[in-house]
Amino acid sequence: MPKTLPLVTLALLTACAPTRPVPAPAPMARLHASPEEAVQAYFQASDTGSSRLLRSAFHPDVRMHWVDGTDGVLRTRTQLEWWQLLDASARAPQPATERGLSVLDREGPFALMEAVSHWPDHTFDDLLLVVETPAGWRIVGKVFQRLAPGEHAAGVPSAELEIRAVLDAKIEAHALFSHALLDQSHTPDCIYYRVHVDGVPFAWGTLSEAAARYAANAEAGIQDRDNPWNIVKVEVRGNVAAAKLEVRVGGVRFIDHLLLVRTGGQWRISAAAWGNPT
Repeated sequence: MPKTLPLVTLALLTACAPTRPVPAPAPMARLHASPEEAVQAYFQASDTGSSRLLRSAFHPDVRMHWVDGTDGVLRTRTQLEWWQLLDASARAPQPATERGLSVLDREGPFALMEAVSHWPDHTFDDLLLVVETPAGWRIVGKVFQRLAPGEHAAGVPSAELEIRAVLDAKIEAHALFSHALLDQSHTPDCIYYRVHVDGVPFAWGTLSEAAARYAANAEAGIQDRDNPWNIVKVEVRGNVAAAKLEVRVGGVRFIDHLLLVRTGGQWRISAAAWGNPT
């Protein structure tokens, strides 16, 4: 019969045995030094069919949103789905014939960008949220509209008023901590990215997580009407739009960059980035 060691002896031997040192995690390399650089990486990813470049430009949880022009139905695409499409096109990529990039708003670690890309048979007009993260600048929101050659993203005259009504509903949702108003003013998969909030440089959460916090506050009888948000800017591009809000809380100013889409005749917020811009 083989000899066995008592469990206590085994424990002592294990405790005294030399252990391999655990290597320290490698420092996170910064990817892009400016919002323009992040968007240029996105352009290059599209032109070359490189999901690797796309992963450097976009945060992996970003969902792009657009509205199908034929039926007005909201469409979404995850980053993983987009990577697969790019990799499939890598053997015969179709680079854009012309690209344009403009900054609609830039404040501290937040940028709201417009990117227009032309091909012979269509044009994409993108609105993008770009923020500075510990890994560098990255795109955290994208809505776009596909246009025919020579077509411009014209919006209906009432679009800005309709968008402001949705923004007012979002502001009221926060004042009342109403998860119902939050649901009415956002797409279900909207993600809120936070920059320099509560001492955290970068974080994000789903709409459902925000709704759960709202519901808990409402059940506790908590409201927040002492810190009203103001609508600073609205940019409309056909069935997609962007907006900027601001608020002061305890003397500290926060801003909110939002992307919106118009689906089924109603505007909804589809992506957001907010926080302290200083």
